[in-house]
Amino acid sequence: MIVVRQLVGLIGTNGAGKSYVCRLLQETGFAVVSLSDQVRLEAKRRGYPLTRDSLTQLANEMKATRGQDCLAKDIFDEVKDQDRVVFDSIRNESEILFLNHNGVVFLGIDAPIELRFHRIQQRNRVDDQIDFTTFVQQDCRERDGSSSGQNITLALSHCETIIYNNGTQDELNQHVRQFLEQQFSQQTWRG
Repeated sequence: MIVVRQLVGLIGTNGAGKSYVCRLLQETGFAVVSLSDQVRLEAKRRGYPLTRDSLTQLANEMKATRGQDCLAKDIFDEVKDQDRVVFDSIRNESEILFLNHNGVVFLGIDAPIELRFHRIQQRNRVDDQIDFTTFVQQDCRERDGSSSGQNITLALSHCETIIYNNGTQDELNQHVRQFLEQQFSQQTWRG
């Protein structure tokens, strides 16, 4: 029996619903790995605060010294023997090109900025305790490439599908199912 890997790269804006989609896919048997976890581990090792700005600065430093795709290469190596994997927190074109070369297909998640801000306030993470103006500033930096290691707008342009998550969880679930069926239609999707 030939086993074809199901590898999904998840790209999206802050608060769009990436974590929810990861949990949904994990419930159907996908392993979930986050490129950002590599940065968090390094920040903890160095004793840096785990704020969004601090992590972004560290990620940019790591990418400047080791290459823009270093996080993708590190995490891909960790899961090379797994058949069903979701790669979360992909933020630049170099990461996409590396992962795509290795068989990953990409799903984008986005939503209106006001809704995303409301969502981050509800999830109540330490680095989400910011005002709307700060959220918009961070969003602009992450989207437009002014943060050297991130260009979410360009990254989203590489996605096979972009889901605009401004509806219900049931609608989001259906969109994710459709994406998986479309990408892996020759395989059995256990969902």
